[in-house]
Amino acid sequence: MRCPSFVKILLELSLECESLARSEAMSAAKALDGDPILLHKEPGIVVMDTSADPVALAGRLGLCHFVSEWLESCAQNDLEKRAGRLDVPGPIRIRSTKVGEKALDLATISRRVGAVVGKSRGVDLHNPASDIRIVFSRKVHIGRVISAIDRSSFEARKNRYLPFVYPASLHPKFARALVNLTQVRAGQTLLDPFCGTGAIVAEAAMVGLNARGTDIAERMIDGARQNLSHLGLKADLRESDVGDISRTVTSAKGIATDPPYGRSTSTDGEDIPDLYERAFSAFAAVLGKNDRVAMVVPDIDLLDGADGFKLLEKHELWVHRSLTRHFCVLEKL
Repeated sequence: MRCPSFVKILLELSLECESLARSEAMSAAKALDGDPILLHKEPGIVVMDTSADPVALAGRLGLCHFVSEWLESCAQNDLEKRAGRLDVPGPIRIRSTKVGEKALDLATISRRVGAVVGKSRGVDLHNPASDIRIVFSRKVHIGRVISAIDRSSFEARKNRYLPFVYPASLHPKFARALVNLTQVRAGQTLLDPFCGTGAIVAEAAMVGLNARGTDIAERMIDGARQNLSHLGLKADLRESDVGDISRTVTSAKGIATDPPYGRSTSTDGEDIPDLYERAFSAFAAVLGKNDRVAMVVPDIDLLDGADGFKLLEKHELWVHRSLTRHFCVLEKL
């Protein structure tokens, strides 16, 4: 029997890489000890049953727009009837959105549903007690907003706005997703052994993890320190070759990383397949059984040397004509 503290929540996902956003949501709930169960999966949305604090969940997510209390899912022609039965405090505000190219007059829909629900509860467009969102996907999903993710804060942390700039730095929203895919909990250690400018380490520190980063290049460690200081964050950053992380870091609960893709300066001249093979050997030395590695690779074949690990999932993000990033999650056997 499910505990009464479990709640059904509706998440509106970012569509840049929808499968990645969905996996991040489930992994973040697990990292919050939320024991999530996926109830509905449709384009642009997830409905889950979880004991995770919805506000804390929203605070962890990078590829999501809104976290809401799930109220109803129905066919479009049942919307007004179902809306009339909603048991929510008033006054209310109704906003509608859609996934895909459906021909819908969202403003009219919001007004009509608002008239139905607001008849007994009142309407306040500026300070509602219940901010209701109607999401049109395959079905229509209704939720009461718990938290809106501040996507602008991720944009503000882009590398171009930081003191130490490097052209290949991962966008903060994808760095956050990688952190969540590890399912590392607050207070546990997450390591980025190719930390570069510190993007992943910064996101780990922001959600309360014991963030640690290593890099073979001293200038990258110095630059990462500048960036974290600028953001008001703290992490343990050390110069180290990936093969030496078992001596530098000793142990970690998870690894999130965006390794070099072939730039000779970032690999110290080492061939990429050899570097990855050495890296996985080093990862195995610092992780425990069933711990996770979440990493970005340009070619899935580079994981062939991941001895001692099982590939759990992969998500493709097209960047440009010559680059597709594969977000992969592996588990130590």
